[in-house]
Amino acid sequence: MVKINQGFDTPAVLTISYPEDEKRSSCSPSDSSDSNASSRVPLIRKGGISATYTLINFVKGMIGPGCLSLPVAFKQAGLWTAFGLVFLFGFLNNHCMLQLVHCSQHLCKKKGDAHLDYGSVAYEAAANSFLWLRPHKRLVRLIVNIAIVILQVGICSVFYVFVAVHVQEIVEEQTQFTASKQMWMLIILLPMLAINAIRTLKVIALVSMLGNVLMIVSFVVIFQKLIRAPHVTSELPWITDFDGIMTACGSILYSFEGQAMVLPMENKLKHPEDMVGPVGVLSTGMSLVTIAYAASGFFGYVTYGKDIEGSITLNLPSTPLYIVVKALLTLVVYFGFVIQQYVVVEMLWPEIRRRAVEDRIDRKLHIVFEYLFRAFLVLIAMGIAMAVPNLEEIIPLVGVTSGMLLAFVFPALIDTITFVPGMLEEKNAEDHRWRVYVRLIKNGFLVAIGLFGLVAGLQSNIANLIG
Repeated sequence: MVKINQGFDTPAVLTISYPEDEKRSSCSPSDSSDSNASSRVPLIRKGGISATYTLINFVKGMIGPGCLSLPVAFKQAGLWTAFGLVFLFGFLNNHCMLQLVHCSQHLCKKKGDAHLDYGSVAYEAAANSFLWLRPHKRLVRLIVNIAIVILQVGICSVFYVFVAVHVQEIVEEQTQFTASKQMWMLIILLPMLAINAIRTLKVIALVSMLGNVLMIVSFVVIFQKLIRAPHVTSELPWITDFDGIMTACGSILYSFEGQAMVLPMENKLKHPEDMVGPVGVLSTGMSLVTIAYAASGFFGYVTYGKDIEGSITLNLPSTPLYIVVKALLTLVVYFGFVIQQYVVVEMLWPEIRRRAVEDRIDRKLHIVFEYLFRAFLVLIAMGIAMAVPNLEEIIPLVGVTSGMLLAFVFPALIDTITFVPGMLEEKNAEDHRWRVYVRLIKNGFLVAIGLFGLVAGLQSNIANLIG
């Protein structure tokens, strides 16, 4: 199990667990004869956190250095096209996050207070769904967890590129030393290996708190600069072309990718019902985040126009104040790297240790192999970063792959297999079959958006990389 409160980029707030058949928090109808009654009783968790504190944590977790790359999406899609896409993706992501929360609450409330993460919700949904799907519940969970791992590895690669290009810019501006991006990625390898050697969650939590403080200070300085700077809109295109729009979709979706952190936050709420609703934590938080993203992308693009870099920070002037800001944000992302990697380690290492290490290697050497595995993950991130060394290329690539699946496809499918079987078995189901059709059409639309975005976005990103 993993519990991390993250404030650097969106997806790393995870509570990862792997329930076994005999220990899983099953929500099957046979387990609760008064499931309908129990599902209407409001759940109050002793020691749970308030809705206000959860809202602050949610906004803090969603708004990170990733939003500093949104002006590039405006450049890729066009000023007003990207502006509209930000709000469209904000609405759709909010809807899909609500789907996950509703599914989790539906599956868990009957059992009292079972805590489920993204993969476990998929597992329980399949375990209590159609008869033909139940034997494949482990496969369903595996697919979701693989997508999460791929996303986390992609985010680690983005972080690696971010640190490398900012260290390169700061050092080259202040000294006469110059080198290629790939060389700088080799130079920062040792510090990346060092930070990823941290195994204690308490130390990681302290690193996270320090990163949050540095990020808030940096964002205040950057936004006042963007708002006060001269703005030019007449020379900027309103819309570009199909490839540009699809690439921008990946960049925007990367910033909005927060499905993995929603359920752990809901699991800690004192009143879980506060997470949903028109003015619930989720809808309120996503509204604030969407406005912040739109402002970041809009003001960044109208300030720097076609000269906008992969991150606003790369466009900041080389004055002492902004050099300090760049250094602080570089530290934020550097500290965030260990948190993103920690999620991958906790998902993969226990199984690898059980299958390949425990019975074959002396117990005293287990820690050595864990450090080797952690180093291997850093090398993977570095390899991907070297292959795609530009933020404006690697961010949309991560967003349109596993990001599309986790944001749109999986929530819609989980919602379908969670609620449709029960709707078909209700009394007078024939009279309410239209509700099934509406749900299927809506979820089919979301799946179609996700798959189309995955295929078209991947094709556009590959074309950009080759070109």
